[in-house]
Amino acid sequence: MDLSIRINHVFTPHDGAPFDSPCRVIWLDPGADAVVLISIDKVPKQPWLYDLSALVQLVREVKVSRVELKMPEFMMALEDEIPPKYKAMRDANWERIRPLLEGRYDDRIFQPRIMGALIQSHGQRINVERRTIYRLLYRYWMFGAIRNALLPQYTNSGAKGQERAFTGPHGRPPRSITTDKPHRAKSLSEEDKTIIRIGYALYRDSKVKTITDAYTRTLRRYYCEAITTPDFPEPEPLLKPLQELPTMRQFDYWGKKAFDDITVLRSRKGEMKWAKDHRALRGRAGDGIFGPCHRFEIDATIADIYLVSRYNRNWIIGRPVVYVVIDVFSRMIAGLYIGLEGPSWEGARQALLNAFSDKAPFCAANGIAIEPDDWPCAHLPQEICADRGEMLGLAAESIVSGLGITLAIAPPYRPDWKGIVESRFRLLNQLSQVHWTPGGVAERIKERGDRDYRLDATLDLGEFTQIMIKSVLHHNHYREQPDLLNQDMIQSEVQPTPQAMWNWGIDHGFGTPNEQARELVYLHLMARSSGTVQAGGLHFEGMYYASADHNDEVRYSRARAKGREKVDVWYHPTDPTTVWLRTADKSLARYVLRNTEERYVGHRLEEIQDMLVLTSHTPPERKYSALASKVQLDAHIQATIAGATADKRNSDIPTTKAAKLADIRSNRAAERVTERMRAAGKGPAGDSSRPRPVSTEQTAESFGERSGEVISILSRLSRKNNE
Repeated sequence: MDLSIRINHVFTPHDGAPFDSPCRVIWLDPGADAVVLISIDKVPKQPWLYDLSALVQLVREVKVSRVELKMPEFMMALEDEIPPKYKAMRDANWERIRPLLEGRYDDRIFQPRIMGALIQSHGQRINVERRTIYRLLYRYWMFGAIRNALLPQYTNSGAKGQERAFTGPHGRPPRSITTDKPHRAKSLSEEDKTIIRIGYALYRDSKVKTITDAYTRTLRRYYCEAITTPDFPEPEPLLKPLQELPTMRQFDYWGKKAFDDITVLRSRKGEMKWAKDHRALRGRAGDGIFGPCHRFEIDATIADIYLVSRYNRNWIIGRPVVYVVIDVFSRMIAGLYIGLEGPSWEGARQALLNAFSDKAPFCAANGIAIEPDDWPCAHLPQEICADRGEMLGLAAESIVSGLGITLAIAPPYRPDWKGIVESRFRLLNQLSQVHWTPGGVAERIKERGDRDYRLDATLDLGEFTQIMIKSVLHHNHYREQPDLLNQDMIQSEVQPTPQAMWNWGIDHGFGTPNEQARELVYLHLMARSSGTVQAGGLHFEGMYYASADHNDEVRYSRARAKGREKVDVWYHPTDPTTVWLRTADKSLARYVLRNTEERYVGHRLEEIQDMLVLTSHTPPERKYSALASKVQLDAHIQATIAGATADKRNSDIPTTKAAKLADIRSNRAAERVTERMRAAGKGPAGDSSRPRPVSTEQTAESFGERSGEVISILSRLSRKNNE
C-alpha cells in the first residue's frame, strides 16, 4: 500500500473517518507533521489544518482512500475552445488572488488566524469584497490549484432539464401579411403536453408515416368537437379555434423532448432491423479467433447473371447459386461451390466438402491448372457459422457428432453475425465483373422498353465457374487488409493478403485443423440419394454405373433373378461420373459410369437432369402432329382391313376347315415364290392377290434345280383358282 501523501491528492472517507465529504490536500509540511485539507462540496468550506501522521494512519486503516476526482465540465476545455470573454474573466479573477498565492505571503496564508487578516487587507487594497476573494481562493484550491478553475461555471445556468413556467405570451411574434392581428402560439398546459406525447407515440410506433400525419390525427382525436346538423345527422368533427390548438412546431418540439431520436429510430425500424443495421458495434468478427481453421463462415447468394446450358446454348437455365466458405482469421476463401439448387443443406454440404478437399483436382476438373500451394485450404475447422436455413436439421447436425465440428447458427434476419462472408459476395461481384457480363442482372430496375437481359445470357455453368475460381484465386493472393496484421505478423514481415496470413498461421502453429479420415468426410458431406441395382448395373438419375473393382456380378445376377434392389448412393453433383455405395462392412465402394453413357461425361448432375427433362419434353405442335398421324394410321388400318374382309367374302369358296388348314404349307410356298418373282422384277403386274400363269421356261430360269417342285405347286394353285 502506498502511504505517501502529496499536494492535490484527493481522499474519500469511509466508516470511522473524521470527515464526511471528499477532501483535497492543498498544503503539507512533513517537518511540522501538518497538512491542510479542503472539502470538495457544492459550497466549499474553509480549509483546515490536520496532522500528517494522523492522515497516514487513516489511510493505513482504510478509513480513507485515495481517489481521482472527476473534473467538472467547464474545466474540460482546450485553450482555443475557451471564448475570449471567458478568458478575460478567468484572468481577472486570477489577478485578484495571485498576490496571496505568489511572492511574499508564500505559505503563511495556511497558518491559523493569519488567512483572515491577509484576505481583509488584500481586499481593501484592490477594492474587492472579502467574500469574493474567499470564493475564488476556495474554488482555486478545491479544483487542483489551476487557473482554469477560475473560469465561469455557466454550464449549470439556464435550469437545464427543467421545464419553465410561462405566464404570458412567449416566442417570437408570428409573421403575417394581412392587416388582421395575428394570434400567438398557445401556452401549453400539462394536459396539452400529455396529449402531444400520446400523439407523437403514433409516429414513434410507425402507425403513421410522418410527424405531420401524427399531428393531424392528434388534432382530430383531441381537438375536435362532434356536432350534428339536420342535414347531417351523423356526428362530424369540428376543429376548435386556431388559438386553442398547439402548433406544428410545438407538437414537434414537445414530442422530441418526450422521446429521444434513438428511441424513435429503434421503434420505427423494429428490433430486427435495429440489431442488424443501427445498433452499436461492440467488437470485430475476428475477436477471439486464435488462428486458421478456428472458425469458418458459410453463406450462399444467387448470382446476378443468367446462364445457358452446355448441351445447347439456346437453353437458358436461370441464375446459379454461389456458396462461399471463408476462414475468419485470414479472410481466405477456403471453399467454393456453384450449383443450380436453391440455398439449402445440399448446396452447403458441397461447399464444405470443397473447403475440406484438395483444390488442385477441383480446379483441373474446371480447366484451370494450379499447384496445391496456390490454394492450400484442405482442412476441417473447429467451428462453422452459418444461417438457420442451411444448418438446421438432422443432416447438418450430423457433422457435429460425426466430424467433431461446432455449429454456430445465426439468428434469423441477422446477416451481421457472419458479416465477413457476406462482404465477400460484393468483392467477388466486383472481381468477376458479373454485372457487365452478357446475361448479367442490372443493378437498377429494368425500365419499360429496355431489352430483357435474360436474352443476352451467354456463359454456361462451367465457364461461369472458371471465372469465379479465377476471382477467388485473385482475392486470396492479392486482397490486402493491413488492419488484420498482429504484432507478430508485422515483425515477420507478412504480407497482408489472405494466403500469406493463412500460411503464417499454419506454419507458426496457430492453426488447429480438425483432422478426420477422408472416408468419414465423404460419408457425412457427400450428397446422398436413392438408386437401384439392376441386371445391367447400378442405375442412378437415369445413368448406369459399374463397380470399379468388377466384383459385383453376383449382385447383378441376384437383381435379375429376384428383382431390383434399392440402395443409397453417395455422389458429387459436380462430377457424377463416380458414385459410392456402402458395402456390408459399411465402407464406401466406388462405381464408375459405364462406357455406354459417354454423353454424360464432363457435365454436372444438374445439367444432365436438365438435359433429360428438355430432351424428353415434346412441344405441343409435335404432340398434335403425332396424334393426327396416329388417327390417320388407325383410319388406314381399319380401311385396309375392311377391304380385305370384303375381298375374302367375295372370293370365299365353301370348303371344310380341315381343307383350309391342310393347305397352309403349300399356300405359303406359293406366296413365297410369287414374292420372290415380284422382288426380282419378273413377277406379274397388277393385283398380286391373283397370280398370273407363269410359263415353264420362266420358272426353270428363275428357280433352277427346284423348278419342278415350284411348277407342281403353281399348277395346284392354278386349279384351285379355276375351280
